[in-house]
This record gives sequence, structure tokens and C-alpha cells, in this order.
Amino acid sequence: MRKIAEHIASACRAGEPLVLVAVAESKDSTPRKAGTLMLVSADGLACGTIGGGAIEAYSIACARRLLGGTAHRFESMGLEERLGMVCGGSASLLYVPICGGSAVWAKVARELLRCFEQRTPVYLALSCSNDPQQSDEGVALLDADGALLAGDDSAPGDRVRGLKDRCIADGWLVLPVPLPVRAVVFGGGHVGSATVSALSRVGFSCTLFDCRSEFANAGKSHGAQQVVVGDYSDIAASLTLDERDYVLIMTHSHRHDFAVLEQVLRQPLAYVGFMGSRRKIATARERMLEAGIPESALDAVHMPIGLDIKAETPEEIAVSIAAECILHRATR
Repeated sequence: MRKIAEHIASACRAGEPLVLVAVAESKDSTPRKAGTLMLVSADGLACGTIGGGAIEAYSIACARRLLGGTAHRFESMGLEERLGMVCGGSASLLYVPICGGSAVWAKVARELLRCFEQRTPVYLALSCSNDPQQSDEGVALLDADGALLAGDDSAPGDRVRGLKDRCIADGWLVLPVPLPVRAVVFGGGHVGSATVSALSRVGFSCTLFDCRSEFANAGKSHGAQQVVVGDYSDIAASLTLDERDYVLIMTHSHRHDFAVLEQVLRQPLAYVGFMGSRRKIATARERMLEAGIPESALDAVHMPIGLDIKAETPEEIAVSIAAECILHRATR
């Protein structure tokens, strides 16, 4: 969603029309589930995907015909009957034109990006009406309590409080905006930089922390949203962690690894992964218990980090780590 918001903001500045395509509903087997988004420009697919193949090609062709217009389009289809897709599911698609230079969409995109930076929960509401005269372009951004942040004030803000999944209410498709999970990678060596690269490609917002400026600063080229040059023995002096964060420990020194592990286990976190051999892990457990870390907290640490795919190279290890983080994010 961040890339979609960034692309909308850029297109609005450039006066480029777009069409936002949303999977509003899905049933049985479909390439992507309800809530999935993509952007279409005059050149075709601009950002995102609703699953590729026949449904995406069809949707892109439909969206391009709507470029420059104002009317939304809502259609439902059986994928086998309409597109010859033997998976047999059905989907409803919502097409939302975004006028070139739209001040409304520009504000929605700016607010979305601000919420991503601040990790603030919000909802995107899109009108399912095909009325070309609807006010404020049929889009609204609502906060967690349903208050309007940008866009159309007729959106059903009273229906969003506590909403966990997308819904269609009062003629509006309301989507909880998935906030990027922050993954803090401690250590910018071969595996650390490869892990930042892998995680950033699958929707994690990566922070790379290293005590060596040359390794930390190189993180930007690997996709890190933030780089921190800090003291491994005093993380809090330069970085604040919270219960939503994923922490991955792989510094260039066992001493630093142990120091980081002890600090992060003294607060609630979404995920902690620790790279090391069986002997290193045994030593880590022993030292943490001596430091007063509860055994239950140690049992929750993913060590060794990553799924067991017999990885050897830094890039392979990064794939195993990314796979474990994807699985954890999807099932927690």
C-alpha cells in the first residue's frame, strides 16, 4: 500500500490520471483475496497486482478505458465463466478513476504516507457508486475512530471502529490499511544486508542498526528505510522499539549479539530472531538466564533464525529468514 500511495502522490503532482482497481469481494479460489489493490496508468500496470494472468489483463484493459473519467465501476464475475479460469472462484472488482492533478487524492495520499511513517491505523473508503457526479471523487481516509482525515465526508465513518477486515457498508468499500511491519536488523554484514534486501521486497519496513557507520549507511542501498549508527550496549539511546517490531540479531560479534538479545528480551516484541550455531545458542540461553531473562521469553526466540532450507550463502540465509518472517506475520 505504501508504494501505491507514493505512486498516487507522484501522479497527482504530474497531472497523470490513474485508475485504482480493488478486489472488493472474492469467493472460493481466486488469484488474490478481497482487499487487494493495483494501479493502472495509460501505459498499463503501474503498481501492485490483483494476481496476474487473465483477471489482471482483463482488469487493466477495463481500467485503461476509464482513464480520465470520474465514474466508478463495480462488477462481479465468475472467473471460469467470464475468463476461462478453471480455479472456479468469483470476484467483484471496483474501478476508481483518479483524475490527473486531483487535490482530493493528493491529500489522501499525503495522509496515507504520514500514517505509514507514524504507524497510525487508518481505513481507506472507496465509493461503489457509479455516479459520475459524486462529490469528493468517492474516496475517504478515516482514522481508527472513523473521523475523516481526507476526502468525502459522506463515507460511513461510524462503521469502521474495531473493523478488522474489509467490508462493504452503505455503498462503500472500506479497507483497513495494512501498516508495514518494521523489521530491525542488528548487524549490517553480509547476512544482515542480504536480509534487509529480502525483507524490504516483501513488505517489511527495514531499519538497519550497526555500530560501524560504513556498514549502517550501506543499508540504504539494500532497501533500508532507516539506518542507525548506535551503541549495541545501549540500543535505547538511539532507537525505540515497541511490541509491533520484528528484531533480527546478527552482528559481527558474539558479545554484541548477547548484549542486544538481553536488551530486547526485557520488553514485549512481535518477533525476535537470533542467528547462531547450536553452541552459540546454548551459550546465549545460559547467559540470558543468568541475567534474569525468563525461560519463557527465551523459548519464544527464533534461534537459529530462519526456516530450515539448508541455506549456506548469505543470500540463501536471507531467504530463509524472510520466509520465516512472512509466515509469522501471516499467522500471528
